[in-house]
Amino acid sequence: MERLFENNYAQFMSKNINQYKIAIVGPGDVVSGFKALGVEAFDAKTSDEVLGQLRKIKQINNSENNPTPYAVVCVIEDLMVGMDEKEYAKVVSGPLPAVVLLPSAKGSQGLAEARLRKLAEKAIGAAII
Repeated sequence: MERLFENNYAQFMSKNINQYKIAIVGPGDVVSGFKALGVEAFDAKTSDEVLGQLRKIKQINNSENNPTPYAVVCVIEDLMVGMDEKEYAKVVSGPLPAVVLLPSAKGSQGLAEARLRKLAEKAIGAAII
Protein backbone atom coordinates (compact mmCIF):
# COMPACT_ATOMS: atom_id res chain seq x y z
CA MET A 1 0.00 0.00 0.00
CA GLU A 2 2.80 2.42 0.94
CA ARG A 3 4.61 1.67 -2.31
CA LEU A 4 1.43 2.37 -4.28
CA PHE A 5 1.15 5.76 -2.56
CA GLU A 6 4.77 6.59 -3.33
CA ASN A 7 4.34 5.67 -7.01
CA ASN A 8 1.12 7.68 -7.32
CA TYR A 9 2.67 10.67 -5.53
CA ALA A 10 5.74 10.59 -7.78
CA GLN A 11 3.54 10.35 -10.85
CA PHE A 12 1.37 13.25 -9.64
CA MET A 13 4.38 15.43 -8.88
CA SER A 14 6.04 14.72 -12.22
CA LYS A 15 2.89 15.85 -14.03
CA ASN A 16 2.14 18.91 -11.88
CA ILE A 17 5.53 20.23 -10.80
CA ASN A 18 6.01 22.15 -14.06
CA GLN A 19 2.42 23.30 -14.36
CA TYR A 20 3.29 26.79 -13.06
CA LYS A 21 6.27 29.14 -13.26
CA ILE A 22 7.88 31.60 -10.85
CA ALA A 23 9.13 35.05 -11.84
CA ILE A 24 11.12 37.77 -10.14
CA VAL A 25 11.04 41.48 -10.99
CA GLY A 26 13.84 43.84 -10.04
CA PRO A 27 17.17 45.30 -11.14
CA GLY A 28 18.92 43.00 -13.59
CA ASP A 29 22.05 42.61 -11.46
CA VAL A 30 19.90 41.49 -8.50
CA VAL A 31 17.44 39.16 -10.22
CA SER A 32 19.76 37.50 -12.74
CA GLY A 33 21.08 35.06 -10.13
CA PHE A 34 17.61 33.60 -9.70
CA LYS A 35 17.74 32.24 -13.27
CA ALA A 36 20.01 29.45 -12.02
CA LEU A 37 17.10 28.29 -9.85
CA GLY A 38 14.69 28.17 -12.77
CA VAL A 39 13.05 31.49 -11.91
CA GLU A 40 12.33 33.79 -14.86
CA ALA A 41 13.81 37.25 -14.33
CA PHE A 42 12.20 40.50 -15.49
CA ASP A 43 14.34 43.64 -15.36
CA ALA A 44 12.92 46.76 -13.69
CA LYS A 45 14.65 49.71 -12.04
CA THR A 46 11.66 51.90 -11.13
CA SER A 47 8.15 51.43 -9.78
CA ASP A 48 6.72 52.29 -13.21
CA GLU A 49 8.87 49.60 -14.82
CA VAL A 50 7.66 47.12 -12.18
CA LEU A 51 4.05 47.92 -13.10
CA GLY A 52 4.92 47.41 -16.76
CA GLN A 53 6.53 44.04 -16.07
CA LEU A 54 3.59 42.95 -13.89
CA ARG A 55 1.21 43.89 -16.73
CA LYS A 56 3.34 41.86 -19.13
CA ILE A 57 3.27 38.83 -16.80
CA LYS A 58 -0.50 39.18 -16.36
CA GLN A 59 -0.91 39.32 -20.15
CA ILE A 60 1.20 36.17 -20.53
CA ASN A 61 -0.96 34.43 -17.91
CA ASN A 62 -4.16 35.44 -19.69
CA SER A 63 -2.92 34.20 -23.07
CA GLU A 64 -4.89 31.15 -24.23
CA ASN A 65 -1.83 29.47 -25.74
CA ASN A 66 0.20 29.65 -22.51
CA PRO A 67 0.36 26.16 -20.96
CA THR A 68 2.40 27.24 -17.91
CA PRO A 69 1.22 30.46 -16.24
CA TYR A 70 3.11 32.27 -13.50
CA ALA A 71 1.87 31.30 -10.04
CA VAL A 72 4.20 33.54 -8.04
CA VAL A 73 5.94 36.79 -8.89
CA CYS A 74 8.53 38.09 -6.45
CA VAL A 75 9.21 41.84 -6.55
CA ILE A 76 12.15 43.59 -4.91
CA GLU A 77 10.51 45.69 -2.19
CA ASP A 78 12.52 48.90 -2.78
CA LEU A 79 10.89 49.28 -6.19
CA MET A 80 7.41 49.41 -4.66
CA VAL A 81 8.08 52.68 -2.84
CA GLY A 82 5.98 55.45 -4.37
CA MET A 83 3.97 53.10 -6.58
CA ASP A 84 0.42 54.15 -7.44
CA GLU A 85 -1.72 51.89 -5.22
CA LYS A 86 -4.74 51.94 -7.55
CA GLU A 87 -2.67 50.92 -10.57
CA TYR A 88 -0.97 48.20 -8.53
CA ALA A 89 -4.35 46.88 -7.35
CA LYS A 90 -5.58 46.71 -10.96
CA VAL A 91 -2.50 44.86 -12.13
CA VAL A 92 -2.50 42.25 -9.36
CA SER A 93 -6.25 41.61 -9.29
CA GLY A 94 -7.29 38.01 -9.85
CA PRO A 95 -6.10 34.71 -8.47
CA LEU A 96 -2.76 34.41 -10.29
CA PRO A 97 -0.06 35.38 -9.97
CA ALA A 98 0.47 35.95 -6.28
CA VAL A 99 2.86 38.87 -5.75
CA VAL A 100 5.42 38.48 -2.97
CA LEU A 101 7.67 41.32 -1.85
CA LEU A 102 11.31 40.48 -1.17
CA PRO A 103 13.55 42.82 0.81
CA SER A 104 16.58 44.17 -1.01
CA ALA A 105 20.15 43.95 0.24
CA LYS A 106 19.45 47.20 2.15
CA GLY A 107 16.80 45.45 4.22
CA SER A 108 13.04 45.64 4.48
CA GLN A 109 11.15 48.88 3.88
CA GLY A 110 8.18 47.55 5.88
CA LEU A 111 5.88 47.53 2.84
CA ALA A 112 5.18 43.80 2.95
CA GLU A 113 4.24 44.01 6.63
CA ALA A 114 2.02 47.04 5.99
CA ARG A 115 0.19 45.24 3.18
CA LEU A 116 -0.27 42.15 5.36
CA ARG A 117 -1.59 44.32 8.19
CA LYS A 118 -4.05 45.99 5.81
CA LEU A 119 -5.27 42.63 4.45
CA ALA A 120 -5.71 41.17 7.93
CA GLU A 121 -7.61 44.25 9.07
CA LYS A 122 -9.86 44.08 6.03
CA ALA A 123 -10.52 40.35 6.50
CA ILE A 124 -11.08 40.39 10.27
CA GLY A 125 -12.23 43.94 10.85
CA ALA A 126 -9.58 44.66 13.46
CA ALA A 127 -5.86 45.35 13.54
CA ILE A 128 -4.19 42.15 14.74
CA ILE A 129 -0.68 42.69 13.40
